[in-house]
Amino acid sequence: MIDVLLATYRPQEAMLKAQVESIRAQTGVEVNLIRREDTEGLGACGNFSALLSESRAEYVAFSDQDDVWLKDKLSKSLAKMRELEALHGKDIPLLVFCDGYVTDAELNRKPGTVLSRQRVNIAKGLRFNRLLMQNFVAGNAMLFNAALREKAGVVPPRALMHDAWLILVAAAFGHIGFVKEPLYLYRQHGENVLGTTDPGLRHFGKRAREGVAAFRARLAGNAEEAAAFVERFGVESPPSAKALSTFPSCGWLERRFRIVRHGLFKQGLLRNLSLLLFA
Repeated sequence: MIDVLLATYRPQEAMLKAQVESIRAQTGVEVNLIRREDTEGLGACGNFSALLSESRAEYVAFSDQDDVWLKDKLSKSLAKMRELEALHGKDIPLLVFCDGYVTDAELNRKPGTVLSRQRVNIAKGLRFNRLLMQNFVAGNAMLFNAALREKAGVVPPRALMHDAWLILVAAAFGHIGFVKEPLYLYRQHGENVLGTTDPGLRHFGKRAREGVAAFRARLAGNAEEAAAFVERFGVESPPSAKALSTFPSCGWLERRFRIVRHGLFKQGLLRNLSLLLFA
């Protein structure tokens, strides 16, 4: 059984209907769809965290309200999960993820995929220290097991997002697998944006100052999430989490030492130049 956790907030009914239909049309798996509307203003992270507390199945998947899944998304993800289980056992936190096609609001495909547009090195990016700085795996691409759900526990308020928290726990205490094909349609429309753009060195004057401020705000968020991780897991926490958790209180030289010593890098040359210049 797979619990599919569908967090919604004022959805467009036609898009939500298409997503629900695609979930119910999954082949080769048994699905338990649990939907929760955010009426309390919890935000996506809080809403998914509340859904996690309701999950009891052996496997769990997150669902956004406006995607469409290919009919074999869950079966192919589960096949990869079974490969990990054969290697590591079912009691180890395990997570698998897939790529997705990018579409417009009417589901017409655009060039590239979700991951190719982010220009990430997947192997390097899945290291715990890299995920502390930049998570590129979206919740809608994930399938994870009950062991990871239990290890992750309640998503703390200082976590950047529910998916970032889950994959950090998987990277620290378990294993991650990748299904190397797009298995869902990521719908781009006026109410969502794919990926982020770090301003780095491309902006000058006022835009540069705004870019640096935003960059530092994101870095502060990474440090807060690392602090929440250390608070939750204590001595089990990898050294890189401990190093990042107190990053804002360090001096200029110490911050750069920690970046290099613990490999606290992002993806891409410009992002890392920005990190060394503005951290």
